[in-house]
Amino acid sequence: MSEKTSNVSIRIPEEYRKRLQLQADKKGISFNAHLLRVLEIHLMNSGFGPTSCTSNSGRLFQIRSEPYLDNVDETTWAYFIDEPKYEKERAYYLIGIGRTILRDWQVKDKATVSKEVGLALLNYYNRKGFDIDRLVWNQYPGPDNDGRRVLQVAEVPETLEEFLDLLMADKWVDKFVTQDERSQDMRRGRPESALYR
Repeated sequence: MSEKTSNVSIRIPEEYRKRLQLQADKKGISFNAHLLRVLEIHLMNSGFGPTSCTSNSGRLFQIRSEPYLDNVDETTWAYFIDEPKYEKERAYYLIGIGRTILRDWQVKDKATVSKEVGLALLNYYNRKGFDIDRLVWNQYPGPDNDGRRVLQVAEVPETLEEFLDLLMADKWVDKFVTQDERSQDMRRGRPESALYR
């Protein structure tokens, strides 16, 4: 954790302490690290933790992101879709914005706007009933582009505000998105048995 930490003393029933210690031992981590992970999952589930969403089927996903590409053609971020319940990365997407959109929207901070648009899109797909670890875009054909999406000027309104409003109202349509029966990590070869380890 990169944040400041505090020492806190808590009183918990001995039965809970034993259960938590057994779980920590099984995972090969310290009691403290396991307790922090339990708290983090609870906070995500209640909407107070890191960027996360819960699917219609009740699955909790945590979304991590980092810059991927920033050139004259597009600004793209990588989004990692984790399922905390199994402590596994379930999908990896590249979501970007074409340069014409950024110019038309008169964006000064391309990186921040691109990141926020990508997160807004993932939450939009989630609200539309997609499991966000099963997304497939057919914008760029081929297995190497499984999970790549770059918005182009013909797909969006004239301003960023209008686009975000359309996403929030669930009125935008992505003609490239579909949902596979399997999560992306399974499509790429992870055996289902490995999910539960």
